[in-house]
Amino acid sequence: MAKYIYAEGVNPLTLVFLRNFLALPSLALLAFAGRRKTRKCPLRQILPLAIPAGFGCVLTPLLLFSSYTYIASGTATVFHFIYPCLVLLIGFVFLRKKIAWGTWVSVALCFAGILCFYDPQATLNPTGAALALGSGLAFAIYVVLLPRFQSQSFSGFLFCFYIALWSSIMMLVICLCTNRLALPTTWLGWGLCLLFATLVTTGAVVLFQQGSLWIGGEKTAVLSAIEPITGVVIGILIFRESCKLPVLIGSCLVIASSIIIAVLDIKAKAE
Repeated sequence: MAKYIYAEGVNPLTLVFLRNFLALPSLALLAFAGRRKTRKCPLRQILPLAIPAGFGCVLTPLLLFSSYTYIASGTATVFHFIYPCLVLLIGFVFLRKKIAWGTWVSVALCFAGILCFYDPQATLNPTGAALALGSGLAFAIYVVLLPRFQSQSFSGFLFCFYIALWSSIMMLVICLCTNRLALPTTWLGWGLCLLFATLVTTGAVVLFQQGSLWIGGEKTAVLSAIEPITGVVIGILIFRESCKLPVLIGSCLVIASSIIIAVLDIKAKAE
């Protein structure tokens, strides 16, 4: 969808700003309308949220969306999805976390499956590859940081609202300082941006953050690798794209890694 939005006069910086800013009304409605969630949060809890917001909702999409101008979105996705491996390595090396053998196996299968999505015939621009890899590293740091800023009383839509608010402020400042604020020039462009913000920020980001709170960053990172498969399915059903054998193999490997994670989680809870 990002490429269609670019055609409406929007650049990557503005798209990152709009995907957070346009989601604020719906997130606010969902966050503050609920009776179970507190409407007031201490300032000391809100200010630190700028850190995960900077890595996850500013730097990550900024690098990834920018890479689309240099390399194909499918190739960029392959490089970006190195982050499940990076999440595991960061936790193992820097946080001294004990990683179960099953998690290592699932990450290896996930990584092998993602590699199957790479098209060797696609033109590989070094700048685009570096941007996509950088987005994966930034998102891995975000996943590792996320549980340290979440709590059971400050999560879900409320947590995501403040993350999106911080991201909107930071991206607006960046766009204005670099003179790169390019708003859509048509109603279609605004509609696509609103749909993009709703699906990505109000939908996917909230679900990812809540999942990491419940099952941990490592498992959430592996399970979210089903995203490229979603792209393949949409490409086949909506855009009538063909599906090659390596992509089918890669999809099976990613699904297998997700099943392993799910089975291990069920087994651990049973024990």
